[in-house]
Amino acid sequence: MCKELWIKSNIVSFLGLLFTMVGICFCFVDKTFIAVLLLVLSGICDGFDGWFAKKFRKEGQNPEYGIQLDSLCDVVCSGVFPVIICLSMGFTEWYSFIIYAFFMVCGITRLTYYNVNSSDKSYFSGLPITCSTFIIPIVFFITQMEVVFMIMMTMLAVFYVLGIKIPKPSIKIKSIFSLIGLVLIIVICYLFVKGIIF
Repeated sequence: MCKELWIKSNIVSFLGLLFTMVGICFCFVDKTFIAVLLLVLSGICDGFDGWFAKKFRKEGQNPEYGIQLDSLCDVVCSGVFPVIICLSMGFTEWYSFIIYAFFMVCGITRLTYYNVNSSDKSYFSGLPITCSTFIIPIVFFITQMEVVFMIMMTMLAVFYVLGIKIPKPSIKIKSIFSLIGLVLIIVICYLFVKGIIF
């Protein structure tokens, strides 16, 4: 079983999980800014783990392992991590916990449904839960108002389970958006070091 850890095709999934776990640790020491940047990096890893797995999967390896690994990582990286980020921002009103629970239930429901029922892999059924790794950082750097975050989390949860068909982006589009994300991270870090923001 442990040999699966060293399969090249799974490296990107584990890297995304590593970013997430480090980010969660930063949340607990009031470094939410760094955690949000790590959330973006985790999302970039998720965008390429499937492509990477197909490219480096060797004959005889069970593709089902990678599929299940990806979904379990998504639960932590795109479900649990965003909730912890919100908690680290001080969003702890009673209604917030209801929204967090709704967010998690819808996210996991969407992942399970897609794994079991999606026969056409050319589109997503419902908004991918991994969209939270990009939407949440965008909102974070625009505003940190609790009401905005709670509305956003609720809307994300609803769109997870709406069942709308969303075409899957090509590897080229993923690469472009990932590059933009990395550039923005570098710029934001530079502005942060200079004391211009935060």
